Amino acid sequence: MITGAFLLLAISLGYLLTVGLSMAATFAITTSLPDLVARDYRITPRYKFLQDGVWLVCTAIGGYAAALVLGTDHSPWIGGMALMVVLMGVLWTNTWEMRQRGVGHQMLMSLATVAGVTAGFFLRLR
Repeated sequence: MITGAFLLLAISLGYLLTVGLSMAATFAITTSLPDLVARDYRITPRYKFLQDGVWLVCTAIGGYAAALVLGTDHSPWIGGMALMVVLMGVLWTNTWEMRQRGVGHQMLMSLATVAGVTAGFFLRLR
């Protein structure tokens, strides 16, 4: 029961941090560098790659925070896998953003999710 509560707290914190930081970075980038973001009402490829990198960093921070909550006593690797599943589930079910990014960047962001959450957990649990 307690492990389940820690798991839910860790996934919620990791998700909120990842998505919140990603949104903040997106707003900051689009406000300060509008020409990098879009040209002729189309999102530029450079911005898409920048977003992939931002997502990698945000998922690492979210994974680290989730690992902080779980520690080594409350199934940390199950928590990491659960956070990955939740983040990728939301990523793939958001069809509007998926159309904006394209399938290639969607797959790249999925790989960034796995790499980022894993890196965050490894940094915390080493």
